[in-house]
Amino acid sequence: MDADVRKIIDEKDKKIEELQARVKELERKVRYYEIKEVYRDLLPEDFLQRLVELPPEMMVLELGKYLRGMTTEKVKPVVEKSYKEKEEIKAPEPKEVPIPKPAGVKAKVGLDLNFTQRYDYSGSDVAFLGEDLMKSLGASEGDYIVVQKESSVNLRVLPYTKPGFIVVPTWVREKIGAKINDFVEVIKR
Repeated sequence: MDADVRKIIDEKDKKIEELQARVKELERKVRYYEIKEVYRDLLPEDFLQRLVELPPEMMVLELGKYLRGMTTEKVKPVVEKSYKEKEEIKAPEPKEVPIPKPAGVKAKVGLDLNFTQRYDYSGSDVAFLGEDLMKSLGASEGDYIVVQKESSVNLRVLPYTKPGFIVVPTWVREKIGAKINDFVEVIKR
């Protein structure tokens, strides 16, 4: 039984070596076609064949030596030709569509005791916004709005009974540079 097991192991090892050799050959072919495509019209076929036989780190060195040895006058027309080919293939540029500026409303920053007790803490993302302003923005409860003055912050909106007012957390007022009774711009996101 030992002889049979040894024979099977030897066959397996032989098959593994054959497959590894086949993988190396396929890798070499892939490398050949990649290099041929990248350096099209720059490298002669015989140099390309020798280059593919080298290990990758030596390949880079030999390629650099070869290209350094070429004169720039020889390379320039080939490079210009490849750029022209790429420009011909390039798809036409899409026309610029003007992006409409989001319509915003002005709101007066206010204070509310109910808001302060429930939502005025660092990291809070809630704002009370007057129902009239919500209607003009087309926003509903839970939508996100952008509040901006010197900078901007995204907040979730809740309806507020006072028309024309917005109530935001203290950290938001500090971040956007707004004080009580200042006007800020509100945009629906």
